Amino acid sequence: MMKKLIIAIAVFTFMISCKSTQSASKAQTSQQEKTSIENFIEENTWELTSFNGQKPADAGFVDRIPTIVINEAENKTGGNSGCNSFGGEALVDGDTITFSKIFSTKMYCDGVPEHEFFQMLQQPLKFKTKGDMLQFEKDGVVILEFKLKSGE
Repeated sequence: MMKKLIIAIAVFTFMISCKSTQSASKAQTSQQEKTSIENFIEENTWELTSFNGQKPADAGFVDRIPTIVINEAENKTGGNSGCNSFGGEALVDGDTITFSKIFSTKMYCDGVPEHEFFQMLQQPLKFKTKGDMLQFEKDGVVILEFKLKSGE
C-alpha cells in the first residue's frame, strides 16, 4: 500500500512539473512574439538600430537617431527621421506594413540620409517583431531595424 502511494505521489509530482514547464514555455513565447496590434500602439516608440545594415551613426544619423511610432488601431504613424518630425498613414495587413501620405517638417540637416529613410518607408515592407525588436524587410533583406525605447 505504501509503495503504491509513493508511486502515485511521484507520478502526480511529475505531471505537475511538466504542466508548469509547459505553461512557463507558453508564457515566454507569448512574451517574445506579440501580435502586431500589441506592438503597434501609440505608447510604443521604436528607435533605429540598423539602417541598410549600418549602425545609425555610421549611416549619417549623428545628431539624432530616427524613431517611429505605429498606431495600428488608427492606421497612423509618426516619428523623427533623424532630422525632421514626420507623420502619415500606416496600414498593417498580416506581416506587411504600408506607409503612405507621409509628411514632414522641412528643416535642413547636413549629411543626414533622411531622403533614403523616407524612400524606404514609401514601399510595402514585411515586418517581424520579436521581443523588443522590430525589423522591416524588402525582398528578404532587413533594411531597417528598430528597438523599443526603454521606459516606453
